[in-house]
Amino acid sequence: MTAVEVVGVARWLAEVFGVGEPVRLARVGRGAMGAVWELRATAGVFAAKQLFWFDGGMAAVEAEVAFRAACAEAGVPSPAPLAAVDGAYVVRRGGQWWRLYEWADGEVPDRSDAEAAGWLAQQMGAIHGLDWPGGKTEVVSWYHRVEVDWPSLVALADSARVEWADALARSQPRVAELTALVNAAPIGEPVWCHRDLQNSNVLRSAGRSWLVDWDNVGSLAPWRELGALLTHHLDRPDELHRIVGAYRTAGGPAEIDSPTGFATGLAISLNFLHEQASVALDAGAAGQHRQFAEKQVRALLDSLPSLATLEQASRAAR
Repeated sequence: MTAVEVVGVARWLAEVFGVGEPVRLARVGRGAMGAVWELRATAGVFAAKQLFWFDGGMAAVEAEVAFRAACAEAGVPSPAPLAAVDGAYVVRRGGQWWRLYEWADGEVPDRSDAEAAGWLAQQMGAIHGLDWPGGKTEVVSWYHRVEVDWPSLVALADSARVEWADALARSQPRVAELTALVNAAPIGEPVWCHRDLQNSNVLRSAGRSWLVDWDNVGSLAPWRELGALLTHHLDRPDELHRIVGAYRTAGGPAEIDSPTGFATGLAISLNFLHEQASVALDAGAAGQHRQFAEKQVRALLDSLPSLATLEQASRAAR
């Protein structure tokens, strides 16, 4: 956005959410699905989330808001979403959707930070123990299946002569093994979960930590969510043991007893790889999205685990 557009958005956000007069709006970060801005207004400081994609499912947003509130009552710290003056939690300006939250100070820990992962495991244990009854149970393919035509994706990358085409081609035997593991895994008995518990959704300061980004909440088997958290520590057995211990101490019921326990983490990685590769190869996508996708593809290809690593990790997590 141009400087003039930013000023206009700041005024509009302050008005529709009733937070006084705007003082400053500055972008502070982005992910695959949106960007976060710091909104300073006369009523305080807030986090404004710009959604790159939103399907308009307001009922899902209302369920998310209620679930986050129930988790907060159970001791899981997170910034609360704010409703606009008309009661809506998601608002639209032109073709762009926005949300507003309480501001939380803190730094995002590194992906491999075991202390942060242990804290997340504690929050996970509390969330799984809640067994929240307020939302419907549904199987979302993203977390359970990988339905990708990998040879066609390799051909597209090769035709486009992108930098990572050779790496994608070399990864195909491993990708095929991991895809087969994911698609053979049972669904499991679900409870409502955060479904995006990773260090990038932690804000940590000297005094406390916060769990953010509740946009993906929904039903999932507890062992699937635990395994997804552990996939960032597969080659460090001691860390795996400590993270699982933190989960158990917090009352978490799930167990990882085979490589199948990592099925959802693998499904997310493989589906995200396909999604980001498709964006990177899409000449019609915005430049900022293609650049972001290029970095994600390279990182994902470098991090795909072997079946041997998964077997060793499942033993360490018991």
